[in-house]
Amino acid sequence: MNKNVLTYLPSQSHEAEVPNKLLSIAVVTDIQNNIPVSVMLNELSYNVVGYLSLMPGIVPGVSLGDKVLISAVAEGVLIHGVVMNVDAPARASFGFVEGKLVIEAQGAVVLKSGNATVELTEAGAIRIDGKDVRTVAKKTLTLLGASVNLN
Repeated sequence: MNKNVLTYLPSQSHEAEVPNKLLSIAVVTDIQNNIPVSVMLNELSYNVVGYLSLMPGIVPGVSLGDKVLISAVAEGVLIHGVVMNVDAPARASFGFVEGKLVIEAQGAVVLKSGNATVELTEAGAIRIDGKDVRTVAKKTLTLLGASVNLN
């Protein structure tokens, strides 16, 4: 058995037993900077010390009151995923279709790095915002639109 995985969740006042489970379902009770930092299980609060890195919908996407799948470690709890109803619409998805990475989300998809942002909205708008934006074409660059505004 892995010594880093415990079958109980320690609390500040006493140890709360998780009955014969390595995984439990808890409720998110505090979020800071879009990251869940505490959950409640059996009326006891626990600090979140980490989450799986390849977990769609965790950051951002977790809301107060969401149910999450957790496991205990010595320092607190790890979040493994958000529990969704089978009929709930997907918050976001990604996958490979015909060799292409496809990312889908309700509302918008935003790629951000420092001061550069690319936003795709569900209404069809595309916004590119950055300090220096360059378009390079080895052959033809085509701009199509009802109107094209320059400056």
